[in-house]
Amino acid sequence: MSRRRLGPILLVLPTLAILVLVVIFPMIYSLTVSFRFYDLRVPRHPFVGFENYVRLFSDTRFHNALIVTGLLLLGELALQFPLGFGLAHLLAREFRGKKLVQPLLLLPMMITPVVVGYMGRLLFETRSGPINYILNLVGLSSMLWHTSARTALFTVILLDTWQWTPFMMGVLLAGLVSLPSEPYESAKVDGASSLQILWYLTLPLLKPVIALVIIMRALAIFQAFDVIYVLTMGGPGTATETIGIYTYLIGFRYWDVGQASAGAWVLAMMLSVGITIFLRVMSKEMR
Repeated sequence: MSRRRLGPILLVLPTLAILVLVVIFPMIYSLTVSFRFYDLRVPRHPFVGFENYVRLFSDTRFHNALIVTGLLLLGELALQFPLGFGLAHLLAREFRGKKLVQPLLLLPMMITPVVVGYMGRLLFETRSGPINYILNLVGLSSMLWHTSARTALFTVILLDTWQWTPFMMGVLLAGLVSLPSEPYESAKVDGASSLQILWYLTLPLLKPVIALVIIMRALAIFQAFDVIYVLTMGGPGTATETIGIYTYLIGFRYWDVGQASAGAWVLAMMLSVGITIFLRVMSKEMR
């Protein structure tokens, strides 16, 4: 092999070696583990075929985790998209103080999710938290927030909405400011109202950006872990136990790494389906 061909290969080899060690080998190993009875407390790990997957899909806790993940997905998107679009629509206009307001609104998404979880524990503390204190000041009774099975998931949705609505806002704002001005000028000349312009002009033109931001957030919500782990650890009971939390608890609390690996691969397949849908939607919108 000539030096010209050998040179680029030698440059790529360190990156390839790191990729194999950090990404490819762990993935293949976890796939093999998902087909074995792999309890960390037992020295032997025999091959059991699809038994881990059968136990996974017959586990009512896994069914609950799927439902909780779905509710989390629907709840967060139902709040974050309208709020993000509304804020982006306001920031697309010029007003005094815009240069100060815009970076302040983007601050929450720059905070580490673990820190957001601890902030939530302080803010929603049931006995002396500031949110319950404000509720008491206006004559309302205190809420249990993350300590009640009825309101724990709602509390997680509120925290994630506070943190990730700025992401929605930023992407949608970038889309709004990039829209051509000619259709809007023609619509105003034709006497279209603001609501008609929004519904028949802005939303259709912004469809590729809306599809992008919704699918990106949906994929992130499927992997939700940090805030829930710090705030509730999947509780009370299984009220906030998403697929990510379920997989973690099965593997590192009950030591059933085989079934946890099966759960992780099921989550990976769900994410792969989501990414495939995302790519197809984007390819259609770009035509």
